Amino acid sequence: MSSRVEWTDEDRAAAYVIWIANEKNTRRTSRDTGVPHGTLRHWVRDWNETGPPENVMDHVDAKAYEFVSHANRVRESAMNKLEELIPQAEVKQLSAIATVVGIMDDKIRLASGLATKRTETVHTLPSREELAELMSGFAEGLVLAAQDRSAEIIDAEVEEQPEYAGLLNERIG
Repeated sequence: MSSRVEWTDEDRAAAYVIWIANEKNTRRTSRDTGVPHGTLRHWVRDWNETGPPENVMDHVDAKAYEFVSHANRVRESAMNKLEELIPQAEVKQLSAIATVVGIMDDKIRLASGLATKRTETVHTLPSREELAELMSGFAEGLVLAAQDRSAEIIDAEVEEQPEYAGLLNERIG
């Protein structure tokens, strides 16, 4: 009969940090930590509903720092190996090591709470011809609006207001 494993808060904290670093992939985290997939799924369900328990969060910062330190060492080793192999290596070798560097960089950024993706918005101005066409249409619209308004004002000045005519004559006269 097998005995039941008791998981400590430190074990849960390490699993939580690695789960976040693995972009919340439970299968990969299970392989990386040795925590059975079913147990990890149960923990993840709890983390998704209530967030990590406070007693685990006390250990998360230390585990995250430990993970990031280790990942930095691995990334640095891969970068040194890449630099060493550049003169004589084949593209396949360089590509594999560069992939390790990229993966480690993403994991470090995730565990540190930094963004791993960047969105860039590019704005383009209209061409000179398009701008000229837009501006001429805008100017024509302004001229038409001014002419319409001018016609309204002239008509309003010509119209007599009979109910006010008597009051005006009394005040003037």
